[in-house]
Amino acid sequence: MRSPSTTLARPNGGGTAALCAALAVGMAAFLLLIGLDAHSLPFPPSAQYSDAVTSHWPNALFLRQSLLDEHTLPLWRPLIMSGQPFAANPLNKVWYPLQWLVLVWDPIVHLDVLLWLHLTLLGTGMWAWAQGSGLGTWPAALAAVGSAFAPRLMAAAGAGHLDLVYAAAWTPWLLWAVARLVRPVPGRGAALAVGVFAALCFLADVRLSAYLLVTALAYGFWLWVGQPELRLRRAVLLLAARATTAALLAAALSAVQWVPLLLYQGDLSRTSISLQDAAVDSLGAEQWIGLLIGNHGGAWETLIYPGVSVLVLAVVAFVLRPRQLWFWGAWVLLLAVYAMGDHFVLWPVLVRLIPPLRWWRVPSRAWIVAALILPYLAAWGAQALVTAERRGKAARLSAVALVGGGLTCSLSGLALRLEGLDVAAVAGTLALPAVAGVILLAVFRLGPARLLLALFAVVVAADVLWIDPSLIEGRSTRDWLDPYRELTLTLKDDGATRVYSPTYSLPQQASAYWNIPQFGGVDPFQMEDYVRAAEAATGVRSAGYSVTIPAYSDGEDTLATANRDATPRADLLAQWDVSHVVAAYPLDVEGLALAAQVGGVYVYRNTLLPDVTLAWNGPNRVTIRTQADQPETIYAVAAGRWTGVDGDVIGLPGAVEASAHTYTYHYSTSEVWISLLAGSGLLLAALLLAWSTEHATIRPYHAA
Repeated sequence: MRSPSTTLARPNGGGTAALCAALAVGMAAFLLLIGLDAHSLPFPPSAQYSDAVTSHWPNALFLRQSLLDEHTLPLWRPLIMSGQPFAANPLNKVWYPLQWLVLVWDPIVHLDVLLWLHLTLLGTGMWAWAQGSGLGTWPAALAAVGSAFAPRLMAAAGAGHLDLVYAAAWTPWLLWAVARLVRPVPGRGAALAVGVFAALCFLADVRLSAYLLVTALAYGFWLWVGQPELRLRRAVLLLAARATTAALLAAALSAVQWVPLLLYQGDLSRTSISLQDAAVDSLGAEQWIGLLIGNHGGAWETLIYPGVSVLVLAVVAFVLRPRQLWFWGAWVLLLAVYAMGDHFVLWPVLVRLIPPLRWWRVPSRAWIVAALILPYLAAWGAQALVTAERRGKAARLSAVALVGGGLTCSLSGLALRLEGLDVAAVAGTLALPAVAGVILLAVFRLGPARLLLALFAVVVAADVLWIDPSLIEGRSTRDWLDPYRELTLTLKDDGATRVYSPTYSLPQQASAYWNIPQFGGVDPFQMEDYVRAAEAATGVRSAGYSVTIPAYSDGEDTLATANRDATPRADLLAQWDVSHVVAAYPLDVEGLALAAQVGGVYVYRNTLLPDVTLAWNGPNRVTIRTQADQPETIYAVAAGRWTGVDGDVIGLPGAVEASAHTYTYHYSTSEVWISLLAGSGLLLAALLLAWSTEHATIRPYHAA
């Protein structure tokens, strides 16, 4: 006779297909209900901006246009920050395989489909990992729903941090592959799977992948420690060979991204980031109350609510299965203290010991990994409650107390409407007595096991779906693109070649759609020399690291008055081919003449522009023409690695002495060839190592 736990843990092929279909349909329905369609992109409901619109949509649009219209792989983009490397910038996702689906669909549809696809992949991956590690059908479904609809991940999607969602989607698949690798007889293709999923995590988001890859490494080590037969000398060598194969494969497949990053890292402004700038959005001690009460519509970077039902069941898992799950409890705690950044001792010590950790900024993003692990632990808690053979008096009293305490807190909170919390947030705490009620049924054995597990899954689903719509909504192009049509057409009619706006009056998405190059922009991938040059030309000095040019002060209430005290220099802007300046307030600057006023935006023409023109032939080739009798200095591009047809090189920051000549420059493809060479070498090493260990086995371990 099978034990209950064995019966529950048995893989179910039909159940897998049903779960995948239900999750795909449910996720599609949710995204449609919150307003995402063929003309809409995700936004935080209470925010004016979204990275989906500011960065991801322009990036996808530029990639599509370059490949379909110019028939060129875009290594450079001239549209923001006077031009910057495009393929080398991880935010642009040129080397992420699924990004190339933009060739099939319109960029808006593409991003919405990718969001749906990755959230569905996340849930199905959690299902596969959960069932592979011993969870039954309903607990695995709980883990799948709790992770796919995790509030922290929905908040990231709402903020437009789509790359974080992409990377998170591969996390359970990576952990599933690691579990298949670290065993005496590894699953077929386990090393290949680990390498592929690790590479996909890295290509999806370099920042989050650091936490994910370290988590996978720690998980593999824990699995190794727990299997005595793997600690024999021959077993250690074979396991090390498998792990090395996976690492080499991951490095080979992601070389197209990390090699250019290494080539550029010395030139980036991020290199000199301060400890204070890197610690932005660290979690404070007072914010941990958010584990129990979801902050509906709150700040996405500091949202930590996993669902109070998820939290309770995760705690139950540790109580009932401490020896089996201690690693994940310790890991979640480690992620929590790291996410506190400079509010706790761990992060400052680590970044001083390992200075490159500052590049990752926003320590609170480490909590995304915990937000994915907690539903997995909650599933173990639900299964342990239902399958436990003994339930003592203490367990029954605890369940009764949890129901009573949960109801008291929820009802009193609703009655008092706690200060700073809306009714929806307080009402969400009703998930606590709801899950406690099902726990009570399980403790007193008041129902079939499958029914109780299904009830746990339903409570968790209701819990996370209660808060999710407050974290993400779809907004149409009518809101974020159409309002700028008149301004962009005015600029194009007036012959704009490059535009500077101290008030972000020409948003990045409008610049991309109407093909108007900008002097500034929003992107963390910035060249240090260009940042200094931009500060001199705009008069805006950054107090620290900034993802925008020009920088915006935290104390500024609105962009309409931003940088009002900074005086731009028309002569320096002219050297960067800035023909127009647009601002939400009037400017009195020598060399700038008012050309038009569109709504509340003032459009100024730069009268100091030299007699030089830049003609782009695709994204990677530019021709500079001038008829001037005297040499004119023009900063054609914002970075080096440009070579002339005669072999001359544009040096940083891209100055050319032009005098009655035509100069043609092309962007160097060396970064691609170096990447391919490095990737090929690593791939060959991985294949040779895999071949040499293909038939090696580990002998069973017999305890003395």
